[in-house]
Amino acid sequence: MKAIFNFHFSLFILHFGALGAPNVLFIAIDDMNDWITLFDKSNPIQTPNIERLAARGTFFSKAYCNSPACNPSRASVLSGVRPSTSGVYGNNSDWKRALSDVTILPQHFKNHGYQTYASGKIFHHHGTAYHKYEAFDEFLEFPSRQPDMPMPRNGNLNGISSWTAPDGKKGPVSRNFDWGVYPRNPDNHIDNRTVDWAIEKIDATKTPFFIATGIFRPHMPFYAPQKWYDQYPLGRLTLPESKGDDLEDLPDEAKALLHPPGRKFISTFEAEKLRDAYIFDKAIQGYQASASFADYQVGRLLDALDKSGKADNTIIVLWSDHGYHLGEKDHWEKFVLYEKATHIPYIIIAPGYKKGLICHRPVTLVDLYPTLTELCGLPTPEHLEGKSLVPLLKKPKSKWDPALITYHQGNHAVRSDRYRYIKYKDGDEELYDLKKDPNEWTNIAFRKGTLKIIKQHAAWLPTKDTEPVGPAR
Repeated sequence: MKAIFNFHFSLFILHFGALGAPNVLFIAIDDMNDWITLFDKSNPIQTPNIERLAARGTFFSKAYCNSPACNPSRASVLSGVRPSTSGVYGNNSDWKRALSDVTILPQHFKNHGYQTYASGKIFHHHGTAYHKYEAFDEFLEFPSRQPDMPMPRNGNLNGISSWTAPDGKKGPVSRNFDWGVYPRNPDNHIDNRTVDWAIEKIDATKTPFFIATGIFRPHMPFYAPQKWYDQYPLGRLTLPESKGDDLEDLPDEAKALLHPPGRKFISTFEAEKLRDAYIFDKAIQGYQASASFADYQVGRLLDALDKSGKADNTIIVLWSDHGYHLGEKDHWEKFVLYEKATHIPYIIIAPGYKKGLICHRPVTLVDLYPTLTELCGLPTPEHLEGKSLVPLLKKPKSKWDPALITYHQGNHAVRSDRYRYIKYKDGDEELYDLKKDPNEWTNIAFRKGTLKIIKQHAAWLPTKDTEPVGPAR
């Protein structure tokens, strides 16, 4: 084993010269969608630091999660295995049991001489059962109960006391379903402390290092300091586009995912409007403020890396685990297979590669593991299901396969350059022409002339739909 390690390390030195093996700064953001200025300068959410990052490398404008839920998405990124293969479909799935024989990404780097560190939300944050501590030399765990969560009346800043289910019944509101100005001092925010710790490691760690930083905002609750709320005054707020009859051409399975029992937050907003006419606007404001606060944290990381003198030999990757609905298609959060829930910011900066490139080919997060192993000269594990994106870093217009996205067993979306095709476990289908219909308001799956397009996209569906793995214990 020692001889194998020495051989690979020698390859690193030959490949990267006097600088040695490159470092990796691995930045994960939770729930950030495509409504940011990185994608379009006219978008409302200001992300100047993420744009500054993109200018240093390649921005993948059509990047997609492997699943629109935290646990299956992150398990897929870290393992390099698709949800349809692993059976990790939900936030309660025991990904460690399902992938017990797989060496995850940071462990692979640790096994090959890297110092590995992590802070914040890297794994799913619902308890220690989801964490794989041995993959890191040190891991500043994201707490299951956030220390920055306030304790006002009902445990919420905004005063919402209940949600309304589709059957009209009310239930107690989750403390996550909240937003507001908090804390007063940005230094006390949980994301600030997460990034503080990462900055300490950037400064102090000898190379090569793999430092993973998990920024939790804009995940709910939308808590951000006053400065970031001030960027989005209610009177000048941009709201999502919607269409009153948007759901009429959807199959039953699609409607079931959009409005599962107990999670129809849109009806909660409607009920709360009797108390506060601007309740929905305030929630949107909270998301926008939280997203810009996350962007601020990215800027802090980039500044610290530059100051450390290690930037020239550091690969930086930035990704979001999935997108987020803010009322589009009468839906809140993620957990569906549409563009808004699956389209993500995705940036790769690698020393020696061109800067300021934009790649418009559809790619997914399962491609990240093989990309990093190739960039760092590490052996690529045989179990990986993604493809290295290095060819696109060299030539962004290279031919590429469509992106595959899965949510729950048997439900898949295929995103090509122009179309989104969705097929559900019961055989129902949707097809959208995103060139003509970027909001996905018109399902053309059963229109004349689309059968050929559907067959082309159906060819990319997985041949395997593994049974769901049980919950973590």
